[in-house]
Amino acid sequence: MIGAATRGERTVLVTGAAGFIGSALCSRLVSRGDRVIGYDNLSRGRRAHLPGAVHLVEGDIRDRRRLRETISGTRPDCVIHLAAMHFIPDCMARPRETLDVNVEATGGLLESLVGSSVQCFIFASTAAVYAPSDHPCVEETTRLHPLEIYGESKLAAEQLVTAFHAQCGIATSILRLFNAVGRRETNPHVIPHILESLQTSTTIELGNMAPRRDYIDTRDVADATLAVWEAAGGLQVLNVGTGAAYSVSDVVESLGRILGHPIAVVQEPSRTRASERMLLVADIGKIRRVTGWRPRIGLEEALRDLVLAYRLQAEPHIAD
Repeated sequence: MIGAATRGERTVLVTGAAGFIGSALCSRLVSRGDRVIGYDNLSRGRRAHLPGAVHLVEGDIRDRRRLRETISGTRPDCVIHLAAMHFIPDCMARPRETLDVNVEATGGLLESLVGSSVQCFIFASTAAVYAPSDHPCVEETTRLHPLEIYGESKLAAEQLVTAFHAQCGIATSILRLFNAVGRRETNPHVIPHILESLQTSTTIELGNMAPRRDYIDTRDVADATLAVWEAAGGLQVLNVGTGAAYSVSDVVESLGRILGHPIAVVQEPSRTRASERMLLVADIGKIRRVTGWRPRIGLEEALRDLVLAYRLQAEPHIAD
């Protein structure tokens, strides 16, 4: 049992707190004075990623009893649900576990919130729920048609979240996150793969170089989430991205500029997906109207920060 919060302090429970986005979010919550309860099984996340002020409850998101005890014992004002399986190759290899974690466990969490102290619920969904499109994705008009089990699981969870709001009336937000980039990545996505390869070589193996993605820094994701909490009311579905799209070739070229030397690429067929979206980019007009938030960190700035984090040798004027 955690001590009572001081007057004016709000309590937030973050599932998946020690992970990639969760740790960035917890840092922002602590910095602004919120009382932060983290919930994580540490299968991917790391306790060391969290600020010392975060009270970490170690538990699996599928453990309904543990969740109920945590919620009743901490009495959060807001729950931000990030815990999920989200690395697509893992999801495809373990579809039943993906549905269990991403759908069934979300349902269990929502059941635990009925009749609780929670006044706001924020669910981290994904841009993978959208159908392939040649245009930026718009929340109300872009067709929903996931290409793989990960997107399917998140779309199913969105439906549970929507039903939860209809039942309880709690302010509920669904955030469709685009491609997050930043420190403490917990899965071998393309940018971590590139940076890890560059630690030992100036040649990297990559698959399809042409698909363009909306890369958003995790610090911007954290700020967007806080802005959504402040503007919470009713049910809202919001894209969280930058509105700009970059190809893998663009990422490699940017890193070459930052490092001050060209990067050689070897095309590796095994790294090419069987089905691929050529464009995935957010229309962020709605979140800007609702919250006033806008991204502040461009891709090149995010990559510069990662070069430092990976201790790669960058040009001096960039590293300073």
